[in-house]
Amino acid sequence: MEFREYLGVLRKYWVSIVLLTILGCIGAGVYIWYTPPVYTSSSTVLLSVTGGNSASDLLQGTNYATAVSRSLAQVATMPYVLEPVIRDLKLEMSSGALASKISATIPTNTQLIIITVRDGDKVRCKDIAGSVAANLVKSVESLYPADANGRQLVQAKIVAPPYIPNNPTSPQPVRALALGFVAGLAVGVGVALLRKALDVRLHVAKDVTDAIDYPVVASIPRDPGLPRDPVVMVSASISPMCERYRQLRTNLRFFDIESDSPWNFAVTSSIEGEGKTVTAINVAYALAESGDRVLLIDADLRRPKVASYLQLEGGAGLTTVLLNRASFTDVVQSLGMGAPDVLTSGGIPPNPAELIGSRRMKQLLEQVSREYRAVVIDAAPLLPVADTLSLLPNVSGTLMIAAADKVTIPQLKTAVESAERSGGQIMGIVLNRVRRRGGENSYYTYYYQADSSKGSSNHTNSRRTPKRAQEVT
Repeated sequence: MEFREYLGVLRKYWVSIVLLTILGCIGAGVYIWYTPPVYTSSSTVLLSVTGGNSASDLLQGTNYATAVSRSLAQVATMPYVLEPVIRDLKLEMSSGALASKISATIPTNTQLIIITVRDGDKVRCKDIAGSVAANLVKSVESLYPADANGRQLVQAKIVAPPYIPNNPTSPQPVRALALGFVAGLAVGVGVALLRKALDVRLHVAKDVTDAIDYPVVASIPRDPGLPRDPVVMVSASISPMCERYRQLRTNLRFFDIESDSPWNFAVTSSIEGEGKTVTAINVAYALAESGDRVLLIDADLRRPKVASYLQLEGGAGLTTVLLNRASFTDVVQSLGMGAPDVLTSGGIPPNPAELIGSRRMKQLLEQVSREYRAVVIDAAPLLPVADTLSLLPNVSGTLMIAAADKVTIPQLKTAVESAERSGGQIMGIVLNRVRRRGGENSYYTYYYQADSSKGSSNHTNSRRTPKRAQEVT
C-alpha cells in the first residue's frame, strides 16, 4: 500500500479509530480508579571491610566487601532479618509475605545495598524500610564476628534512611492515560488496516484496475442531491452526474472510431442491484442527445425495469417479437426527438435463457442494427443467471457495471471470466455509485448553479414522465 492509501484507510475508518482510542483511555481510567495505590520507600546500607594499608590488602578488602554485599543482599529478604522486623513493627503477616514487598539491589561496582519496600500504606512502607536496614546492620555483627584482636572486619552503616513518600508510585495517572491512548490508537489503526485487508469489495477505480485487465471507462458518483428519478439525463441534465454519462458516451465511441457502421452493446453487471438498468437508460439518452438514432432494448427477462422507469407500456415487447406474435415495428416505442426508441421486455417467459440465445434474437439484433446507429441492450446480471452469456457473442461489446461498496473483487473477476469464455468482448468497466471525496467536482459548482434556473433539459417534453423508482436495479 502507498502512503495515500494508508491515509485513505484512516480517513475511511476514522470513527472506529477514534472510538477505540477513547475506549483505551476509558480502560486506563478504570485501571487508575480500581487499582489501589502503592507507595515506595528505600534505605541504603554501606558495607566496609577493615584491611591493611598496602594496595594488595585494600584490593582484597574491596573484593571481600563486594562478595559480602551480595550475600547480605540475599539475607535482607530472609526470615533471619525479617522475623525481627515483624516483631518490632507488630506486623500481621508472615516472613514470606513481607519478603514479597522487599527488594535488595547492589549498584554496580559499589558496596551499597539499597533496600526498597513497596506497600499500600506510606507510613508502614517507611517503617519497614527502616527496620529492615537496621536489622540487617545488626545481623552483620553475628554473621561476621570480630577477629582474634577484637577487630570487626565487616562493618555496616545506614547511609540513607527511609522517608515517607508523598505520592504513590503505582498507579501513575498520566502514564496510564498515555499508555491507554497509545494502545487504543494502535488497536484502532490495526483494526482499520485489518478491515481494509479483509474488505474485498470495490471502492475506487484503482481497485478495479488492480483486479482485472480492463479499463474503468467511467466513474458515476453517488449523488443524494439529485432527484430520485433515475433518468437523470432528462430530469437533471445540468449536473455533474450527467457530465459523467456524457464522458462515458465519448469513451464508448473510441471503440468504434475506425468505423461508421452501426454497433450494439450489452450493459450488464456481476450481480443484481448494481445500477445496470439506470446506466443503460442514461447512456442511451446520452447517445441520442448527440443526434444518433438509438434503440434501447430491455433484455433482462427475469426482472425487467426499463418500462417501469420510463412509464411505458410493458405488456408487449421483446418476448412478443421473439415468439413471432408481433413485428418489431409494432411494439417499439418512440420517445421523440433527442431520445432513444425503446423496446421493452414484454411478458416474462418461463424460458428466458432459451429466448435470449435463440436464432430469432440474433436475427432481431441484425435487423435493428441496420436501422439504428447504436443499440443499447439492458441484459441480466451474469452471476445469478446464464441468460446474458448466450447474448454476448451476438453483440459488438459488453459494458460491465460495478457498484462501489457492493460488488466484491472475486464476483467481478468471475463475471468477467464468464463473459470472456462465452465469447463476449468487454469494452470496459463503469464504476457506479462512487462515494464523493471532499471537494470532488467542485469545479462544476459555479457553472451548474448559475444555469440551474434555465430548466433541466430540452428533452423533457419529448418523453413520457418517468416513474420515480423506489430502488435502482
